[in-house]
Amino acid sequence: MYSDISIDVEQITAKEAIEKFKENLDILMNVYWQTDEKKGLDPDALITLTLKNQPALVILERILEQIGDSQDATWQLRHGVLDIGLKVPLALRTSYLESYPIQDLLFKIRNFTAPELGTFNGDGRGGVEGTQTSTQEEIDRIIELVVKFVDPELWEQNGGTCSITNYKKTLLIKAPDFVHRQIGGYSFEAQQPNEVRRRRVLYQGLHVEIIVDRIPLR
Repeated sequence: MYSDISIDVEQITAKEAIEKFKENLDILMNVYWQTDEKKGLDPDALITLTLKNQPALVILERILEQIGDSQDATWQLRHGVLDIGLKVPLALRTSYLESYPIQDLLFKIRNFTAPELGTFNGDGRGGVEGTQTSTQEEIDRIIELVVKFVDPELWEQNGGTCSITNYKKTLLIKAPDFVHRQIGGYSFEAQQPNEVRRRRVLYQGLHVEIIVDRIPLR
């Protein structure tokens, strides 16, 4: 998926464009197309796109932008297969539970005032400046931020199917892969094609950015 490929098509159907993409990469794909019974991607949407030697993920996202509303179409990796479809159906079919420890995010640095000479509090320490928010308030704030910035329409709080809760300073999130990757990313690094500079993948909400490091070629 991080290999460089090229595409040069004009006014071909989305189904043809996706098939060309699949052939170029030679990977397993599962595409949820629209049918009379189910919602899905429009196979007859017209695609015009010319890109040379670009990461496959960049090309895939440009194709998805032209298939329909870019807010609805997405991709995900599941069981070694690339899934492509609309967000809501994918969320209904492919959600799974993942845990995210957040102890580090809850660590607080206390601000102590220096005691006056010869005066101490009952415990022998100076006083603590400012009010400290409770741990639960901090957890609630983290959950609020996740729901606000990661596909807001998909969470139960907003009428969706994805759920998020806390147990012993660990977030329990039931959601599809395309939501989980925005929260925790992937555990593997982008494969580096030969004769190119090192690259990193940055997941920014709905889009993927490929960052090329400024180091000499291998």
